[in-house]
Amino acid sequence: MKSMYQTEWQGIQFTDFANKISTTELAGAEFYNAFYRELFRRYGGYDELDVSWLRNKQELAEWIAKRTPEGSRILSVGCGLGYMERCLHRDHGQNIELHVQDYAADVLTWLRHELPDERIHLVGEGVGGSDLFDLIYLSALDYAIPQDEMISLLSDQKAQLCEGGVCLLISASFLEECPSAIQQIRGWGKDVAKRILEAFGLYHRGQFWGWQRTQSEYRELMIKAGYSDVADGFIETQNQRSYFIEGRNLAE
Repeated sequence: MKSMYQTEWQGIQFTDFANKISTTELAGAEFYNAFYRELFRRYGGYDELDVSWLRNKQELAEWIAKRTPEGSRILSVGCGLGYMERCLHRDHGQNIELHVQDYAADVLTWLRHELPDERIHLVGEGVGGSDLFDLIYLSALDYAIPQDEMISLLSDQKAQLCEGGVCLLISASFLEECPSAIQQIRGWGKDVAKRILEAFGLYHRGQFWGWQRTQSEYRELMIKAGYSDVADGFIETQNQRSYFIEGRNLAE
C-alpha cells in the first residue's frame, strides 16, 4: 500500500473550507461533511460538476449494466454523490432494482431526487426488506479505508448476498505492481525533493487521502474477506482504464 495525498476535488481547494489539512491523519467525517457543504453551496446539481468525471462515472454505470442480468437486485455501498447510481436508475431502472448506501446523509442530497426513499440507506443501519442482493458493488471507496477495516467491510457484504451473488470492487487508486526501474528512480527523486521543500515550509503534500493498492493486495482483501472464485481485470472504455476485482458468495 502506498500513501496518497489530495489538495482539491471537483475544483474545490481543501484550504478553502477546512481548518486543518493533515499529511498524517486520514480525512474523517468532519472533513467530508465540511467538503460536501461547500460543494452543495457552489453547485446546484450534477450537471454543474466536472464533465470528464461525469463521463467516466456514466461509462462505469454502463459497464455494470451490460454484465448484470435483468431483474437483478443491486446495492451500491459508499455511493457518495451517486452519479453512477443516477445513471443506472435513469437508464436501466426498468430492468434492475437499485439500492444505495453511504456513510453520511448529507451527501445523498441530490440522489434523493432520483431514487425512491425506500432505496436509500445509511451504512450501519441495514437495508430494508428480506431479499438478498445479486450484486453489491463498491466504487472508488477503498482508497480511504485501512486494510483491516476494508476486509471487515467486504466480509459484511456476504450476509446481504444471495448464494452465487457477487461482491464487486472498482478501484480509483490502483497501483502498478512492478513499476519500471526508470519510474522508480523518478518517483524516489520526486519524493526526496518534496520532503526537502516540505521541511523548509515551501511545499505541502496536501491532505492524507488514503492508499493505493496493488493487484496482489486487492486479491488478498477478497480472499481474507472470505470470497471464493475471485476474478479481476480492467474495465476498458473509450476514456478510462479502471481496475476491478470481484468475489462470489458460494456455499461452504
